[in-house]
Amino acid sequence: MNRRLLVGALVAAGILAVACGSTNRGFDPTDDAGADFEGGGPGPFGGDASTTPACVGLECQQVACGGAATTSVSGIVWDPAGKNPVYNVVVYVPNAPVDPIKHGPVCDSCGGAPVSGSPLVTTLTDATGAFKLENVPVGEDIPLVMQVGKWRRQITIPAAIKQCEDNPITDSGLTRLPRNKSEGDMPLIALTSGCDPIHTLVEKIGVDKAEITSASGTGMVHLYKGAGSTTANAPGMTDAYAFWGNLSEMMKYDIIINECECSPYARDTKGPAYDNMRDYLNAGGRVFNSHYHLNFFGASSENGGKAHAELKSAATWSLWGGSSAGTAPYHIDTSFPKGEAMDEWLMNLATSSKWGPSIKTTPKGQIATSNVGDIGGTVAGVSQRWIYPSGSGSPVYVSINTPTTKPPAERCGRAVATDIHVGNGSLTTMSEQEAALEFMFFDLASCVIDDAVPPKAPGPK
Repeated sequence: MNRRLLVGALVAAGILAVACGSTNRGFDPTDDAGADFEGGGPGPFGGDASTTPACVGLECQQVACGGAATTSVSGIVWDPAGKNPVYNVVVYVPNAPVDPIKHGPVCDSCGGAPVSGSPLVTTLTDATGAFKLENVPVGEDIPLVMQVGKWRRQITIPAAIKQCEDNPITDSGLTRLPRNKSEGDMPLIALTSGCDPIHTLVEKIGVDKAEITSASGTGMVHLYKGAGSTTANAPGMTDAYAFWGNLSEMMKYDIIINECECSPYARDTKGPAYDNMRDYLNAGGRVFNSHYHLNFFGASSENGGKAHAELKSAATWSLWGGSSAGTAPYHIDTSFPKGEAMDEWLMNLATSSKWGPSIKTTPKGQIATSNVGDIGGTVAGVSQRWIYPSGSGSPVYVSINTPTTKPPAERCGRAVATDIHVGNGSLTTMSEQEAALEFMFFDLASCVIDDAVPPKAPGPK
């Protein structure tokens, strides 16, 4: 039996847990625990075995190198398609089996998907998708986990880790997020269809088409039929309006994506959809609302002003086209850490994206997109601007962490409100504005943090 399987078996039997007296405490994204490790003993870090607990599992394979040297593993985490790198992915070596991921919102910062498995060493991918994990155990069969929210893939590093040097993983097929359930964990997504083909973006990001089914199917992306001409279809699709009217159905999903229907409609024809949207978000849900679905947030004639007061007050809504759309060029707001990361990520795509250099054509700090003027502005401390036009004009893209009545550090839900459209739904190219939507797609899945602070890796447990 190899070391990894032996450690897993002992932990499962409770033997190692008793030996070290530790518990799996999960992950708090605000935890600033350093790189000090519990244990020690007569292992590689020395110590007095009579006063220090013995090392456990892979901890015993960590090696102290001389000077500034370290044993490291490096690479790039890619989207499921293996075409664009992904920002803010937690990469770590577990020292125990990881916990199962349950679906549906949970009001904690990570939506019920904390990093688990007693992480031994941890890091985050940067704006280029790159990571370097230091103080990695040496030897064969070292496990590696890549996780952003409920996207999680576990691999065994194929080559033996050599001590006191970097061990790069160059096979992008190993370090991409899962395309389907057989490759790893994925969030359960409800996608309501419309005329704007966001579902094609889901495919371009790399989600296996077999995972896109109706709610009665076995896929991880469930399609619901919206109003008007819809471009996404699956056998057995049920009505989106009945879905929004039923909070218990909404609560089955980790993320809800609503494609623009190209005309505004009242959302509550089959139940209290506006209150349900607020309740789902406040429970830790994640929502991506495109264009005419902004009436879930703001008051307009067709919804009779019924959007929930908490969401109406989260931003200034100017439905429909009630404020100036502004003019190009459009800018990325780099005044906050994730906005700066989006800018750097987009610039990096010009050389790293496997869609080709045409994916990024504008200068740094800018983006090629359009706007129709449905978002008047943001509210300080409640909503965050991401993309905006030159001169005066309304934001193109905002995010809201919920409950808005809680302090920023205590919010657990997240909504994206955007006037950006996917476009023609081509599966052979990706535009600059689609790339921005991909960035927000994975950001929406990640742990909710105060936008004023940068993400940081969880400390080892």
